[in-house]
Amino acid sequence: MKIAKKNAAVLLTNSYLTSYGGIGPFVRNLDKDLNSYFNLTYFFLPASFEKIRWVPHRLMYVVFLILSFFKLKKFDFIISHSPEGSYIASFTHKPLIHVFHGNTNPMTISRFKFGKYLNFVFDHIHAVITKKACLLFSVGEKREGVFKFVNPISHEIGVQAEDKRKGFIFAGRLEKPKGVDQLIKVYYLLPKSVQEQNPFEIAGTGSELQRLKNLVLKLGLESNITFLGNLENRDLIKVISERKILLMASSFEGFPMVIAEAFSVGVPVISTAVGDIPEFVKQDENGLLFPVGFNFEDYATGIVKILSRYKHYAGNAFLSSEPFDASVVAKGFVDKVEETLSQVQSK
Repeated sequence: MKIAKKNAAVLLTNSYLTSYGGIGPFVRNLDKDLNSYFNLTYFFLPASFEKIRWVPHRLMYVVFLILSFFKLKKFDFIISHSPEGSYIASFTHKPLIHVFHGNTNPMTISRFKFGKYLNFVFDHIHAVITKKACLLFSVGEKREGVFKFVNPISHEIGVQAEDKRKGFIFAGRLEKPKGVDQLIKVYYLLPKSVQEQNPFEIAGTGSELQRLKNLVLKLGLESNITFLGNLENRDLIKVISERKILLMASSFEGFPMVIAEAFSVGVPVISTAVGDIPEFVKQDENGLLFPVGFNFEDYATGIVKILSRYKHYAGNAFLSSEPFDASVVAKGFVDKVEETLSQVQSK
């Protein structure tokens, strides 16, 4: 006898088809496998709302979920990768599975200037989620009582031959905590011969975009550094596969999806040693790690070091991608969810 699949509501502030950065790929890579276990219904802001820039999407999403409240109550359980979404869902009295972002308080990187004054709101939301959710996961650092969720990777892009790769890339939100200005200054210190053979591309957008463009002009690097804007995830991975090194310099992170994506196409990584990054980026194996506030010349020397032993670093980078296989990640997640739901139902 075939057992009916459970019905799950999945809460995301923005559509996983349009989100840039880690959230969209994270969910999209899991969707196929999770749908084989559960009937998934997504709740995210309608496309017409996403075009509004002067009202925070998180605030609009709260209103959207309040209007959808009675629909949520009809599901067997709720999976949320949105803190404000989980807060509303916690009042439905349905089993709630919450997946924390790398940063538990999103106001620390809000694109709105008033965001920093709302830290206390999300501290409260975090406390409510921690108390009411029946199961907690995190894509960031390990925490007590929270299960680790490894970023799932699923794509068909192959590993490029080393002689087909050229240049460096950063991919992510262009906000101050990402340290992109530091990467530009590091690139400026590279030998001219390295710059000529390796342009630097910056993928993403954010409130720092114009300031970063001005810095590039000030340093006379406009012929070497290109801003790519937002790329569709598969297009971004294709570009990464054709570059030699992924460069990161965040002051704090969970574990960026883009690092797992870089490893999946055999591209080594240089990053700051923050969040969960040191668990996967291994010094002198698949990349290099530097402390926050690193010396720019040391970082530049690190780039040259990887180029000088590229086969070593690139080979290890590809081997490091094995834990991120989406089907394996999804199965581990489902097993834990099923176990927890059984415990909840037996109470």
